[in-house]
Amino acid sequence: MNKTLSLIILALGLSLPANAQTIRMEFPHFAGKTYDLILFQGDKQVKVIQDTIPPGGKFTMTIPKEYAPYTGMSRWLITNSAEGGGLDMPIPGKDFSVSCLMEKPSKEEDFVYKNNTDAALLTSLFREQQRIAGRAGAVNAVLQTYDKSDKSYPLFQQEYGNQQKAYTAFQQSFAKKDAYAARVFNIFGITMGVGTELHHTEEAKARNMADCIANELNFDVLYTSGHWTSIIASWVDIHTQVLKNRKAFAADFAKIEKKTNAKLFTDFAGRVAYFLTKKGEDDYIAAIAPVVNDSNKILAFEGSMLTYKRALPGSQAPDIVLKEHIGNIDDHNHQTNVLESKNFASGDYRKTLVIFYESGCGPCENLLQQLPGNYENLKKKGVRIIAISADTDEQIFKNRAKDFPWKDTFCDHEGKEGVNFRNYGAVGTPTIFLIDRFGKIEAKMAGLDEVLDRLK
Repeated sequence: MNKTLSLIILALGLSLPANAQTIRMEFPHFAGKTYDLILFQGDKQVKVIQDTIPPGGKFTMTIPKEYAPYTGMSRWLITNSAEGGGLDMPIPGKDFSVSCLMEKPSKEEDFVYKNNTDAALLTSLFREQQRIAGRAGAVNAVLQTYDKSDKSYPLFQQEYGNQQKAYTAFQQSFAKKDAYAARVFNIFGITMGVGTELHHTEEAKARNMADCIANELNFDVLYTSGHWTSIIASWVDIHTQVLKNRKAFAADFAKIEKKTNAKLFTDFAGRVAYFLTKKGEDDYIAAIAPVVNDSNKILAFEGSMLTYKRALPGSQAPDIVLKEHIGNIDDHNHQTNVLESKNFASGDYRKTLVIFYESGCGPCENLLQQLPGNYENLKKKGVRIIAISADTDEQIFKNRAKDFPWKDTFCDHEGKEGVNFRNYGAVGTPTIFLIDRFGKIEAKMAGLDEVLDRLK
């Protein structure tokens, strides 16, 4: 099957009786080919069927009972062909059939669906969107080349307004339809940078897409669309890179919490935490942490979700647990002491840097090379350094730490699963916490330049 055949057409349906759900397939030219059927659940691709197309090419796929009646994205893949290929198709919560009598299918019309109208509807919606958006884009490109004082500028401006109105009418034409294609369509539009309205500035486009995600998107539909993670990543990027308003971000987050069940909200909040942590946007995490913690929807606080519970700016820093191994590390014999965060900055110290690192990590090595040259200056400012290593090999830890000019470097040899990494929610390395003299976290950072800027 030609690789260009991956046709993205999805579906979601209505609540139906829990009967066996089947898809009848007819692909006579692909007899003998092995295939997989994949269903989408958030960011997971679940392989539910593996089989071989029988002689004659007619066969039936039955959705496993734990997913039936399934509504959403499916991906049917040919697995034993050098050419690969496959078909992304809708499963509309009911039985349907699809046939292809072509030896080398290359376009949507080569596939014939029965009892499933969403595929054709979605294709027509894509074409109409591209037609209007293409015209608007061409007009906008001309507008960018004209000075506003030019006599032709108002004409092109009027034409752009006409295309905006046409796009609004297009959106309204399918917004009230119950078909899955109508509910999933704007998800695909957002992945292509097109929202529910046409705008000629990036900020206006971003604002429209953010509004669409928070106010209009059906998250049950999104969960089975195959674009769960990409939409969440886009939403985080829009807010942190374009709109840059933490209050608006928290308000949108709260709207999404209200329209999602426990399973979806736990997954959603975890994905958001992952992307915000990766970007170092701890102020945004702090802004939504109350919504997460008060929701009573979180199934488990683990992985990225721990960032909502621990070590946020403005909160009391966790105490540091010091494990000293006795004898052979493999014997797991140790004694434990606790360094309380309220005592980090005792004596002449006014602030503390708690640094989580790992030997051999590129960014960590850059930081550890920069720190010694800045240590005396930090010391003069009353800053204490406490370094926590993720090294699991004792000798590697000792070799790297022996030349540090500060005295407080600790390692429990449990890697990033160690108690201090978990308590501080230090998912990646390096991670730096700036803590005041009372043990309150002032900031969470990833590099020395950020630290030096804050200490000016």
